[in-house]
Amino acid sequence: MTWLLYAAVLAAGFTLGRARLGHRASQWAAWQSVGKPPARHSARWWAVWAVLSAENIGWLLAHPVQGWGAWRQRNDPPPPRSPAVKVHRTEGGPS
Repeated sequence: MTWLLYAAVLAAGFTLGRARLGHRASQWAAWQSVGKPPARHSARWWAVWAVLSAENIGWLLAHPVQGWGAWRQRNDPPPPRSPAVKVHRTEGGPS
């Protein structure tokens, strides 16, 4: 009887893996930014926000070093500006 349970769990896992529900949800959320965006604080807006947030949090949990490096690079102060150009005028001006 336990082999039947194992077979059922394996079949369910295979079916869920083939359905690729996470990929489909991610693609749907990404396509919501194309065209007219959803109304703010509507049910669709919250669904898109939840899917994209879960995707980003999952990526950060899987790649913490790259995530920290990307955050640090994005929030670096701007580079210092070069000194102003000095113009030296000669007596008499151009001829």
